[in-house]
Amino acid sequence: MAKISVLTSLYNCDQYLTGYFDALNKITNLYEVEVLLLHNEPSESELFLIKEAITCLPFVRHIVIPKRESLYATWNRGIKLANGKYIAVWNVDDVRIPNSLFLQSKTLDEHPEETMTYGDMILNTKYGSTAGKLVQAPAYPIKKFDFLRSHYIGCFPMWRKEIHNILGYFDEQFRLVGDYEFQIRVVRAFPLVKTEALIGYYLTSVPSKLSSNSSIQNIERTAVEVRYGVFDKMNLLYIIKAIYKHKIFVLYWLNSKYLVSNFFNNYFVFILIRIPLIIFSFLYLPLNIVRHFKRYFINNTHN
Repeated sequence: MAKISVLTSLYNCDQYLTGYFDALNKITNLYEVEVLLLHNEPSESELFLIKEAITCLPFVRHIVIPKRESLYATWNRGIKLANGKYIAVWNVDDVRIPNSLFLQSKTLDEHPEETMTYGDMILNTKYGSTAGKLVQAPAYPIKKFDFLRSHYIGCFPMWRKEIHNILGYFDEQFRLVGDYEFQIRVVRAFPLVKTEALIGYYLTSVPSKLSSNSSIQNIERTAVEVRYGVFDKMNLLYIIKAIYKHKIFVLYWLNSKYLVSNFFNNYFVFILIRIPLIIFSFLYLPLNIVRHFKRYFINNTHN
């Protein structure tokens, strides 16, 4: 049985498949890995490329999802199908360092009390390039409080599958920030540990990527901040849409609903105590308005 289950969600991915399989074949510990290709609405060309590529890759499982679903619904599907002790994420348009899976699993092996690990990454604007901006994630014990307020696990986390028995799965209400929301749930219950290494290359600033949609990012991030009482960081310009579009006090996955308070002791007391922090959001409102109109002007100028 595989030790590590890698989840790769696929949709409209023709241009990345060759590079993805090239990078996959360079992974140093394939002998302990299974890869779940979770393929949403595949095209004929994608099916052909994958069929050719996995002929000699018995550790790859190709799961076809006829009707497109959200990223986090796909991840949840993959987690249920996974055989590994550890779960790792690998987006098809990102590139993992060859020894990243080995190093992250080694970190979890050596720290049995920790449940999730993450590392550094490089942001680039061209797929396959090794040039870009290095993003060094903070060490968890030093910045523990910040992990309840900001997304630090990045695009290449690895975690113990067993934590889903306690914390549930990714909230499928979200399209972009479900991993940030899940990070907060994990941090409230278990310690994390950083793998002190470069884990991969994250492709950014690509208009076709959903993650490039700053409006969705801002609305969903605000919903998470409301849910977990990060009231001082909220952008009030997005709060109405955040509350309207999301059930703040409810988690949704695998066709079931759960109260946030089921996973958070004294949840509503915690939220009430933090309400005074909203004053900071009002103080930041003028600056957020200026930023909003600046982005609007830039976007319309480019269009």
